[in-house]
Amino acid sequence: MRIDKLAARWLALLPLALLLTGAPVGCGGGGGEEATDGAKQLYTCGMHPQVVRDHPGTCPICAMDLTPMKGSAPAPAPGGEREIAYWRAPMDPTYIRDEPGKSPMGMDLIPVYADEIEGDNAVVISSGVIQQMGVVTAPVRRTTVFRHLRTIGEVEVGEDELSVVNLRFSGWVERIRVDKTGDEVHRGEVLFDIYSPELVAAQEEFLLALRSQGPDGSLAKATRRKLELWDLPTWDIDQIAAKGEARRTLPIRSPADGFVLHKDVVEGARVTAGQDLYRIGDLQQIWVTAEIYEHDAPWVEEGQPAQMELSNVPGEAVEGHVAYVYPTLNEKSRTLPVRLEFDNPGVRLKPGMFATVYIQYRRKDEVVAVPTEAILHSGRRQLVFVALGRGRFAAREVTTGLVGDHRMTEVLSGLQPGDVVVTSGQFLIDSESQLQEALQKIVGGTADAAPEAPSTVWSCPMHPEVVSGEPGRCPQCGMFLEERPGTEAELMQVNGTVRAEPGQYTCPMHPEVISDEPGRCPQCGMFLEIVPEPELPAAPAPSHEDHEDHEDHEDHEHASPGGAVAPGADGGQR
Repeated sequence: MRIDKLAARWLALLPLALLLTGAPVGCGGGGGEEATDGAKQLYTCGMHPQVVRDHPGTCPICAMDLTPMKGSAPAPAPGGEREIAYWRAPMDPTYIRDEPGKSPMGMDLIPVYADEIEGDNAVVISSGVIQQMGVVTAPVRRTTVFRHLRTIGEVEVGEDELSVVNLRFSGWVERIRVDKTGDEVHRGEVLFDIYSPELVAAQEEFLLALRSQGPDGSLAKATRRKLELWDLPTWDIDQIAAKGEARRTLPIRSPADGFVLHKDVVEGARVTAGQDLYRIGDLQQIWVTAEIYEHDAPWVEEGQPAQMELSNVPGEAVEGHVAYVYPTLNEKSRTLPVRLEFDNPGVRLKPGMFATVYIQYRRKDEVVAVPTEAILHSGRRQLVFVALGRGRFAAREVTTGLVGDHRMTEVLSGLQPGDVVVTSGQFLIDSESQLQEALQKIVGGTADAAPEAPSTVWSCPMHPEVVSGEPGRCPQCGMFLEERPGTEAELMQVNGTVRAEPGQYTCPMHPEVISDEPGRCPQCGMFLEIVPEPELPAAPAPSHEDHEDHEDHEDHEHASPGGAVAPGADGGQR
């Protein structure tokens, strides 16, 4: 009777309890239990993202505190609960089961949901792990890609800007007008005056021919031509003809604008025909001779743009171009001379200066390019990780072209402008993608056929029970393990088909390492950990109603027929 009363009492309070909790009352409310199930919070290690636990604690690898994973508890599907694909061990992703339980290390298996397994080879990473990885992205865009060849050059006077003052007759310098090296001169400016007996005689012959035959006579033309061949200006000859008198000294003028680079004459000195007296150079446009290494020579061509920086004007570049590529190499330095031309307004560039030269070559405009650090070189392939949004990343193979300066690389195929690629943290994403791909193959049964397992094991001569699949040291005595043929049980142990039993010791990173005594793993050196005993489910505590029923049952057994007290009851009556 008491049980019936209690049941009636709970049935009366049930609608009120459902109303307070917000659960649907009545038929069709079978989803109440699903609505109350909350998503489970997971915890991970900032340095080892593969470590995932369902409760707070410390990382078994580095002992750092585990941090909550943001987005580790996604919202359930609209139809109800999320479908669990399989369960796996937190420390051993290859340990997969169809139902919850414990891993060989005693850890709770964690669920892997079906909607987390992507079909487009994408890897899904939570926002918290992305932040811990330091992932940085950059857009794919069209830009100009080129390379700069950096070398050292020397400023020189252009050979086509040099002029030499050289007389075609002998004489004596009467007066010097430009007497300093480095003076600036202009075309037609008088450099010095000269007295030459040969020149005076030629003037007398010219005047005599003019008086006898006139300016149109053959003799007058011949003598005038002689003065012109001696490089006398036309206006000086016309002035002699107009005055009708030979001049004792004649001026020698500058043939071009520029600066006096060399002077080999003094006042009163005798000069002879063919002697170089002045060397004048125009510095408004200068040459820079640079040396190019032999392996860079095929890329340098005439007309390519160039830049030059001087040490006295840091940060300021002078624009120029490649004017000529010499046809021969320097045999001693194995370099190719290249001539560059630069404008020199204000004569800021002085001959003899050394300058840093940048030659721009292999220029390509409007090409698809990505930052160079976004490309992963994997043997013969180049890969990039494309950010798909919402924590999804996909590896994509690309074909690269010119690797340019300013950390930009041309992409010939595999990407389009507007794609977003990962430029930092892609190695961690790559390892995560390989892990998820391996799990998908294991679950889907699409993994490649496993290679034939080895038939030998590595064992300690003093402790035969210590076996390993790799060489190392015995965790008990420190001796080097020796290779020998293994028994069927030993081969199953090293190949991972045998797991440590409770009470035995195993390596957290190499579960195939099993020992009956504590020590270190012969493969990685980590301390072996004991496998705990499986936890048994606790017996349910008796409720208050069960306790009262038990007391009533005892009273019923102790009571004798007719109300007499049974032997052994209180009061000592028999």
